[in-house]
Amino acid sequence: MNILITSSPGVGKTTLIKKVLTLYSGRVVGFYTEEIREVGRRRGFKIKVIGDTDNLKEGILAHENFPGPIKVGRYGVNIDEFERIGVLALEGISDDNSLIIIDEIGKMELHSDNFKRVVENILNSPNLVLATIGKIKNEFIEQIKARKDVMILELSYENREKMPEKIINILKRGI
Repeated sequence: MNILITSSPGVGKTTLIKKVLTLYSGRVVGFYTEEIREVGRRRGFKIKVIGDTDNLKEGILAHENFPGPIKVGRYGVNIDEFERIGVLALEGISDDNSLIIIDEIGKMELHSDNFKRVVENILNSPNLVLATIGKIKNEFIEQIKARKDVMILELSYENREKMPEKIINILKRGI
């Protein structure tokens, strides 16, 4: 079962992922992203690995000060570190009935062809998948959203308090 959470930026997709992590009782693997804030201002994004893995536990996905050749808005995207941490964490997942978290399938992450390949493999696996996905116009994202094996849930300010429990109930039925 593949559950995709979508919303406008700032509604709370990552906060939702963290709440589901506290409520879910089974094994969870994957990654989530977190804002890097300095003096009350968002300066970039960290990537944090979930689960028992020998990979690095966190790294910088993007930052204002990162000059890299890939830019998304004002952020330089650190594809090398993303692949070394986030993609590697996903590549090592076996078909063991784990809940796989992918936060997020979005503009920054889609600059990695390795990430797209791994996402497709995971969505085709028998594992439960909970992923956040951007509301951007992108061929890869549109293909994922059009899959018959995905459930798309729209997160809003109005439903975000009840959404963690709703997802847990869906996951319990999917096991």
